[in-house]
Amino acid sequence: MATLKERIKDILLREKILRPEDLARALEEQEKSGGELSRILIRMGLLQEEQLAFILSEGLNLPVINISRLKVDPAVAAMLPADVLKKYQILPVSRLGDNLALAMADPLNVLVIDNVKALTGLTITPIIGRPRDIRDAIEQYSAPQTEDSFKKIVRDIKEAEEVELVSEGADKLDTKDIEHLTQEAPIIRLTNTIVRQAVLAKASDVFIEPLEKMLRIRYRVDGILREIDRMSKALHFPIVSRIKVVSNLDISEHRLPQDGRFKTVLEGGKEVDFRVNVLPTAYGEKVVLRVLDKNQGKVDIEKLGFEPEPLARLKECASRPHGMILVCGPTGSGKTTTLYSVLKHIDSPGKNIVTVEDPVEYQMKGLNQVNIRFEVGLTFTATLRSILRQDPDVIMIGEIRDSETLDIGVKAALTGHLVLSSLHTTTAAGSVVRMANMGIEPFLICSAVNCFVAQRLLRKICGHCKEEVRITQTLYDKLAIGRIMPGKDLLFYRGKGCPNCMGSGYGGRIGITEVLVLSPSIRKLVLSQAGELQIKAMARAEGMRTMREDAVVKAAQGLTSLEEVVRVTAQDEK
Repeated sequence: MATLKERIKDILLREKILRPEDLARALEEQEKSGGELSRILIRMGLLQEEQLAFILSEGLNLPVINISRLKVDPAVAAMLPADVLKKYQILPVSRLGDNLALAMADPLNVLVIDNVKALTGLTITPIIGRPRDIRDAIEQYSAPQTEDSFKKIVRDIKEAEEVELVSEGADKLDTKDIEHLTQEAPIIRLTNTIVRQAVLAKASDVFIEPLEKMLRIRYRVDGILREIDRMSKALHFPIVSRIKVVSNLDISEHRLPQDGRFKTVLEGGKEVDFRVNVLPTAYGEKVVLRVLDKNQGKVDIEKLGFEPEPLARLKECASRPHGMILVCGPTGSGKTTTLYSVLKHIDSPGKNIVTVEDPVEYQMKGLNQVNIRFEVGLTFTATLRSILRQDPDVIMIGEIRDSETLDIGVKAALTGHLVLSSLHTTTAAGSVVRMANMGIEPFLICSAVNCFVAQRLLRKICGHCKEEVRITQTLYDKLAIGRIMPGKDLLFYRGKGCPNCMGSGYGGRIGITEVLVLSPSIRKLVLSQAGELQIKAMARAEGMRTMREDAVVKAAQGLTSLEEVVRVTAQDEK
């Protein structure tokens, strides 16, 4: 079940295009500088451009098109300006309805594909072309540029790349100079493009990172970081300043971290929120944007991946008038989405629901949401004390970070409130031990907590390149598939890797969970201060399915691969 990168390495060695020591040298360089392996090989002189087309063809299982023999409609070829065609080595070769076939020297360049898709409004089908053929065809078919909207955006971005500003010169500009700079069309267009493409790529985070001699743009897609582009270091200061302006941050402050947020409206009126964090580093300010899609369809407890039995357990615990529901997992495991999904499930006009968060991630109608502001003394503990005086029915605490906040949450659950929150623990049973370590007495845990929900996010197999795969007996036994799903003739799948998934074999994510309800037997173990393994064993005996077992079920349903199951759940199995 090799990845695209592994298949390309195999091809390079099998065809004796590279010696093993040369490949090792290139991989070492990739580890240091990042970027695509193919481009590093070309830059190091170990691979020719012409060879790359055939290697990608075999790796992606796509044919290499002989563009010189195609009759391309000049009107189609002229859809993009000549300088763009030359810069990215691309050529539109045919259009059928809303589908545009785009010849590319590198069909894995998702930034180019997304740019063309966003700016033409068409669905892009990449095809592999030899670089020399594409260059010749560009000269033959490209028409003079016209003043259309696409050309104007590209021209503005090109102008932005020529901005003569560097971050080291920031102190020489006053506030009015910076504000004027951030209103310039090229910078606005370039920043908007970075933001828009992140949404189109379904990224959860955008990283704008200053390096020593350049600016790096990375997206986190399906939990995996992908380098999208590297730009001139001269663009760093104006882009960061533009983001500060739209986020209402202090554009003259470069020494301290800052937090903010802004909203953008995309085509079709879709609203997307971005949470902004600016952090000073050795080479300038690093900006991370958290993409918060306001589409409420995401915040739906029925669509999070819960199997019927654990979902019923969670709903029953949420329907109780008081007690705690604690969602556990590492950063980026979807805890906040689960908390909001539970809130949406139980929300009604007859309930007073208050949330306290740092910061508010989803803005939901009908909820009273408080944004923590440590700088003015609006802390979790201070806010919770005030909230309890306003007769709430349900309290959601974004995250429990210290013993004092946990203590107030437990007392609120004991005095007639339903309290929802999250903990940074790895398993549901481990959360019991974590609470005890934070100073909560076992009898209070038994009295206050309704259930623990531990979760992770698994990458889903790409629907465009999904294929059946045989598994070894060793893997079958390691994952205890026969015990989890006995007596069934199961099929498992993988993503082969294609342009739609950037060769990864995956697209989108789904949750895996374990729901531990504090039954009488579990409460007895907690009172006796039993360890995590004993609590986990009792919960499984009473029907709890662990995250590993839930993940195997998802793989048997064809939603994910067994490699992804092992990658995500290996640390939780003891």
